[in-house]
Amino acid sequence: MKKQKSIRVLAGGAIALATLGAGLLAAQAAPHAKISAARANAIVLKRFPGKLTQKTTLENEEGTWQYGVMVRSGKTLREVMVDANTGKIADIEVTSAAKEGVEKRQDAAAAKAKGSRKAAASKKGEHETGATESNEKGESKN
Repeated sequence: MKKQKSIRVLAGGAIALATLGAGLLAAQAAPHAKISAARANAIVLKRFPGKLTQKTTLENEEGTWQYGVMVRSGKTLREVMVDANTGKIADIEVTSAAKEGVEKRQDAAAAKAKGSRKAAASKKGEHETGATESNEKGESKN
């Protein structure tokens, strides 16, 4: 009887920890945004009446979460950055579809290069600092 009670208590504790852990992981993974993408779109369309040209993205720009909203007003295409916490317009860039394509390719190439460097360092047994495991311990390779 005592053994069954211990098992139930352990099982209940494990479920509670699993639930708490999942909640903490979700909180860490989700960026801190006080406004929604729909609200960011409305803010931009109020200032620049027109048509949204693509899906609004949430981006981390130099440590600040911002929505990137692309809007076409007549012949002018703008990328408007809206602060995800305050709802204020942080930046406006007049651009073109060609410029956006170039920027997208550059971002993809930079992300690929960063991934390649991490993979190469991992194969060599290095950390991002470039020091090998043996060098970190003060051992020499020779």
